[in-house]
Amino acid sequence: MNIPITNLSTIVKAVESRPAEAALPSSLDNVILHQIARDLRLIELSCTVDDSVEQPLAGPMCLILHMMQSQSEKLKGKSKLQMTEEHLRHWLQRYMYYIEREVVSRAIKMPCQFDSDDLMSEIQQNILTTK
Repeated sequence: MNIPITNLSTIVKAVESRPAEAALPSSLDNVILHQIARDLRLIELSCTVDDSVEQPLAGPMCLILHMMQSQSEKLKGKSKLQMTEEHLRHWLQRYMYYIEREVVSRAIKMPCQFDSDDLMSEIQQNILTTK
């Protein structure tokens, strides 16, 4: 499978002016889903095996921050976000988990709505417990 280079403007267009759910793995088209899965895998490899690999953070972070900012506005009426490096790593790992599950779900043609619900629940819980 030949996956094109991640184009940040395409990702932004896919989610801008849309609710947080637009950035859920189940809402992404196949091209963006596979690009983000590849980018997250490269990030993981650079952290564990080969630190010379460039970390393609822009695409995954755009989607994660879109979900968090949109949910923050919805739940708290404000979109201000503060994130430590540790917090960022946590959300990259969580998003990777759900991206990988979505790739498999599509490959075996068995969607799982619980994954989207669980990810949104995690994000909401985080927003409500963070000052």
